[in-house]
Amino acid sequence: MPDPSTPWPATTAPAGVERLILDAERGAADDPALDLSAAARHGRTMFLGSDEGVRLERLVGDGDGQWAQHRRFPLDAILDLDASGEADIEGLAEENGWLWVLGSHARTRPKIGSQGDDRIDLTRFATLKHTRPRCLLARLPLAPDPETDGAVRPVKRDGDRRAGMLRQTKYGNRLSRMLQESPLLRPFTRIAAKEGGVDLEGIAVAGNRIAIGMRGPVIQSYAVLLELEVVPTRTGRLKILGPMHVRVLELDGLGIRDLKRDGADLLILAGPTTGLDGPCAVYRWKDWLGDPPQHEQVVRRHRPERIIDLPFGRGDDHPEGLVLIERPEGGRDLLVICDSPAAARIDRAANGVTCDRFRLPDRDG
Repeated sequence: MPDPSTPWPATTAPAGVERLILDAERGAADDPALDLSAAARHGRTMFLGSDEGVRLERLVGDGDGQWAQHRRFPLDAILDLDASGEADIEGLAEENGWLWVLGSHARTRPKIGSQGDDRIDLTRFATLKHTRPRCLLARLPLAPDPETDGAVRPVKRDGDRRAGMLRQTKYGNRLSRMLQESPLLRPFTRIAAKEGGVDLEGIAVAGNRIAIGMRGPVIQSYAVLLELEVVPTRTGRLKILGPMHVRVLELDGLGIRDLKRDGADLLILAGPTTGLDGPCAVYRWKDWLGDPPQHEQVVRRHRPERIIDLPFGRGDDHPEGLVLIERPEGGRDLLVICDSPAAARIDRAANGVTCDRFRLPDRDG
């Protein structure tokens, strides 16, 4: 439990910036640069997720700090999923030529006040949207893009590799059902995400072992991380084997915003559970790969090391995604992608956004 008398440390200074140009549909009503919520990289290709729509954004890096050649990939053209609402993509991971995609599995409340009307219809306000479109856990094969040199794209099928997902049921999927069956997490499945309810953010993959972060709930002061074994069937559809393991982490009272596997380690982006401004940091769980779940009910409290204290804005600049970037001179940086970026980051003319890059401390440094 964090000591409330101890001030939060000074934020870490960025080591540089990267520029993302998202101009595939310039002039469209939605601006992907403002709603980025997840990221993953495969070589020169970066994939971005949004909390709007049912699609992926793809950029290609020039090796000199700029990512452009923006292209959109609708997920319902690759997967048999419910595209009637937002998939609310909150986690992306690349593993051995596969792109894993995670939806928030969150319940949401209708937005009010957007028309300037101060009156609230409490009956409508009390109705939570169903989660089915957000109940998405999928993996997509990545294949060379013949139209863009050096880039890859997600495809429905690449040889004997097939795109697949957990089957969406009437109200969700097998993962959402497991959350409802969990004695610890069941009460939070009935609550809106930004009010302390279930909100899945961040995914890391090691073979069939899947780690999923939870922005909410934070229980007492503990963040929650889920671990599953997920395997493909002959048709490519994904299937969960065995139980869902719940792991508790001491992250100074913060929830999990993103996960990235760094070899045997797990990097964890943490921040406030709600939409409020507040401290954000990156933690390192050393040798996560060699520390699998041991028991379903009796669990240890894990204490990852806080390695980067991130800047955050007031009403903007909410860190949401991590990308590992190799430096030409050696070593690696961590690119931090923000939702609701500050106005100073946005280039309206180019449909671009600037993201900070931080030195990633050595594992033992």
